[in-house]
Amino acid sequence: MIAKSQDTLPPHLLPDREIHVIISILSGRHKAQEYYDQTLKPLLDSHHLQYSTHKTASAQTIVELTRSLIIPNATQGVKQTIILLSGDGGIVDIVNTLTTDLNRANDDLRRPSVFIKPVVALIPMGTANALAWSSKIAQDALGVLFTGTPKSLPSFQVTFSPGSKLVTDEGQGRESIAESDSDKGIMYGAVVASWGLHASLVAMSDTAEYRKHGLERFGMAAAELLKNGHVYSGRIQWRKTTDPPEWREVAGSKHAYILTTMVSNLEENFQISPATKPVDGSLRLVHIGPEPVEDILRILGLAYQAGKHVTDPKVTYEEIERLRIEFDEEDELWRMVCVDGKIIAVNQGGWFEVRWLPRSGIDARRVVELVC
Repeated sequence: MIAKSQDTLPPHLLPDREIHVIISILSGRHKAQEYYDQTLKPLLDSHHLQYSTHKTASAQTIVELTRSLIIPNATQGVKQTIILLSGDGGIVDIVNTLTTDLNRANDDLRRPSVFIKPVVALIPMGTANALAWSSKIAQDALGVLFTGTPKSLPSFQVTFSPGSKLVTDEGQGRESIAESDSDKGIMYGAVVASWGLHASLVAMSDTAEYRKHGLERFGMAAAELLKNGHVYSGRIQWRKTTDPPEWREVAGSKHAYILTTMVSNLEENFQISPATKPVDGSLRLVHIGPEPVEDILRILGLAYQAGKHVTDPKVTYEEIERLRIEFDEEDELWRMVCVDGKIIAVNQGGWFEVRWLPRSGIDARRVVELVC
């Protein structure tokens, strides 16, 4: 039972903070509003908390709220806690918008002298909820809200070749991710950046028709993709954090599954990176080459057995500092990249690069704290 005394509230819920509840009404199976009405609101009210509530009206609502509310507060010294009922996409909207806009506003790329990191308390409402499962939040989100501790959320930067576009409207729309088509596009993430089978199945299953199946949508999309049997073509290079600054190259130009991640689990039981600890700040690479379909299924099936796939000799599993992929695909369908659930179509002959961001220094980009 959660105590109701103000004395027992954690610092991130005390009256000296602005508390904002953001309800992502279309996340996952569209249960966020119902959960807020029936469970969260009565609990917050029983603690006599003062808070404002915001509902999403479109895919841009959280981005707009970050710009109009969260950033002005943070740069004016206002302590704020965001209780976010969303999937992974909601928190990446906050991280990406905060980092991008703060960098744009500061020529020296450093945060303003007055900047109080927003605290985000995540109530997982998405389909997979990778960040919530990996950070040990999903097991008891309300318990974490009232007894957890905020920790700086690590992130990575993804740079895209000029002309790359954000895919919208269930694959039908395209939006620029750069100031102009001649500029590189830059995004920030906290969960995963991928190409190949993972990115394709996220892109394929990001429709209302697929989403109604919940987690099963990923398996359905994967079955369809594996039936197609496409082998992804491109040049993959990476370098480790402990290396001198020289690139290593993945042998061959054919690939099946390429993923960099800062989390351990992509789903509750799908442990993609067993060496990753909650918010430890490491970036790890998982790569599977052009294996037969039955081998790929076998290897990915091992991820459901506490991440045993990383011991398979056909899997590359490394802690890295950078990853660069140069595409050799004519069809845009096979040039889709996933960044924390968002899909970017890379231009033909283009590339993308993932860069781990350090904890401190001029390149540090830890702009929010996550209650864990």
